[in-house]
Amino acid sequence: MATKDNEKAKVSVVKSTDSFQAVENALKMVGGLAPAVSQYSTVVVKPNFCGGVPGERGSHTSLTVLEALLALLAPLKKRVYIGEADGSFNWADQVFSALNVHQLAKRYGAQVVNLSTGPSVDLPVPQSLSLKSLRVSRLLTESAIISVAALKTHPWTGVTFTMKNMFGAIYDQEKALLHSGLEKNIVDITKVLSPALCLVDGIYAVKHGGFKYGVWVGCPPERMDLVVAGHDPVATDVVCTTLLERDPFQTTYLEMAAAQSLGENNPCQIEVTTENYRYSSKT
Repeated sequence: MATKDNEKAKVSVVKSTDSFQAVENALKMVGGLAPAVSQYSTVVVKPNFCGGVPGERGSHTSLTVLEALLALLAPLKKRVYIGEADGSFNWADQVFSALNVHQLAKRYGAQVVNLSTGPSVDLPVPQSLSLKSLRVSRLLTESAIISVAALKTHPWTGVTFTMKNMFGAIYDQEKALLHSGLEKNIVDITKVLSPALCLVDGIYAVKHGGFKYGVWVGCPPERMDLVVAGHDPVATDVVCTTLLERDPFQTTYLEMAAAQSLGENNPCQIEVTTENYRYSSKT
């Protein structure tokens, strides 16, 4: 979501051992949850589940952050889905079962959906860098999408947060086939699947990683007790990149996304508000 001319993108960073408070405060600092989903009756919460190993801290979105978001959504009387698509190394339904996601959803009146099943639509990619069209679950086109990514490095793109999490939402299971030209594909997918709200779970982070069962996990995971929120996926990912002590200007997909006006990557045009954390845009 690109900002208006001369308007800075807002991103919040909250540090707390209380995950619910961290999520609530991070959202308040970027304008609140309700305005972000007000135009939709349906909300899809997209965690990063299939990009990790169930139980490996930091490798996937934690249930504590997911539950905090569900609790905050409940009073808004929306139809809420927790949605994840199949990955090359993980099947969404198996991960839902391994993490007891159905039980969590039931407590908050939400539903669980595999985004690689059910009705789908093929959407054209505007100003395509690589992908001419994209097959996605129809539900995603009818809903406000809230990305709840993990705070992780990545072996091929350097980092993986909001925009890479949208890559994980596409319908096709064999996502490894899109790793050729991955950075361009991430940008093209974000054009079609732009989240209404970006939340990043940094309770545990993967700063230094390695492969386990084909996916990237922490070696070891690092406890940071952070939650990041924003509306601009590029700006949010820029801040998260800095939190992991990486250089956003050396992250190819962020440069490409900003050039395509998908968001802000200039630190001078990103307003970062914090709680219990000292943030510096310098890496």
